[in-house]
Amino acid sequence: MKTYDVIIIGGGHNGLVASIYLAMKGLKTLVVEERKKLGGMADTAEYKGVKYSRASYVLGLFPRRIQDEIGVEFPVIESDYIEVFVTESKKVVKVWRDRDKRIQEFEKLGEKKYSKLDEFILSSRKLLEEKFTYVITPPSIEEIKQSNELLLEKTETILREYLDNYEELYPIFSYDFMLSQPSYLFVYFFSTDWKILKGGMGTVGEVLSKRAKELGVDIITGSKVSEIAIKNGEVRGVILQGGERIESKNVLFTGNPLLLENLTNGEVKVDVHSPPAGYGRYNIILKDMVKINDPLKIDYFKGLIVLPQGEITIPSVVDETLNGHVITVMGTMEGLEEFFPDIKEKTEYVDKVNWRVVEKEYDNPYGNPNHLPMYSSYLFDNRPKKGWGYRTPIKGLYIGGSGAYPGGQVTGIPGRNAAMTIIYDMTKNNKY
Repeated sequence: MKTYDVIIIGGGHNGLVASIYLAMKGLKTLVVEERKKLGGMADTAEYKGVKYSRASYVLGLFPRRIQDEIGVEFPVIESDYIEVFVTESKKVVKVWRDRDKRIQEFEKLGEKKYSKLDEFILSSRKLLEEKFTYVITPPSIEEIKQSNELLLEKTETILREYLDNYEELYPIFSYDFMLSQPSYLFVYFFSTDWKILKGGMGTVGEVLSKRAKELGVDIITGSKVSEIAIKNGEVRGVILQGGERIESKNVLFTGNPLLLENLTNGEVKVDVHSPPAGYGRYNIILKDMVKINDPLKIDYFKGLIVLPQGEITIPSVVDETLNGHVITVMGTMEGLEEFFPDIKEKTEYVDKVNWRVVEKEYDNPYGNPNHLPMYSSYLFDNRPKKGWGYRTPIKGLYIGGSGAYPGGQVTGIPGRNAAMTIIYDMTKNNKY
């Protein structure tokens, strides 16, 4: 019977990141992934040879620190803008990566207080980075409040304070669902590093799995864990769907925590009200490049464009390796002809990815790309359950996916922190 120091369930980016940290400490590590491809929702699909990022579509929150610590480099495509935002009145706002240019852009729009908003965002991110990001015990709401109580103010309150033209410009900084939530959320999502990844988002899994294998991590794909073996309140390993048992006293689960109830025969349960995620994600494969109407310019599509219809990319503008033309839309396709007048006649195929697809194809209950809602009830040490952090009530069973602190998007932070928690516990108990 095979035995490992740590078994990781899930070969998404967090699982792979965790495996690298564990292997760097000399731990014999196994990753088991149900799908045949690694990377989870950071994946690249193909249609008649044309590649496209299927679920996630831009890389932005994966810290430089983690890349340096584990020795990887993602091939991002550089652009001058974090994003280019087009208002309902077709006003173009270039959100520059360079801070001085960014402030000047908003001041040209008559936003006299924008520099204060920019300072709030950057100083808050610095605080979170230095004090609350790389931890093995997630912070409580009380700890966040003591450090900066404004992070717990409603997002809408903060944006109304600093934006003269709030109604027109707030979507640059916040999704609608976040307006009633703590301003921590829009600070969390704000990044100067949102960029298109060469080869599509599947490159994340390729880069991370290559590094993991270099360090001796064993990876099994196309194999499903049917049960996490538990005896007397302690982990004993996993049982694969075919009946094979693999032993370990440490199991890290990086999928949606709602799946743990079935995997542990009811011994671990996360009670989260998580209604189906209401979003539309469209990957449009084109016969040929579309015409682009003013006020858009082809140069803007080196990065992310935000139109009234949603977040748009045309990665094929900057990435020839995709072997064709692709438009990705996180929002709605209705009204796109206003900006791309011949899009209907140029469309060859549309891959629609909604919550049902995500639930079924990525084994993610309710199809939430963040696994669990990014609401105040499930932030900080409430994620996924008060008092857990990266541990569960079962000794040796850990969590380290998007359903753990700090939350969703392609960050690698939950995977890193979970790995560090395991290393801490094993060191403390003199297990290696």
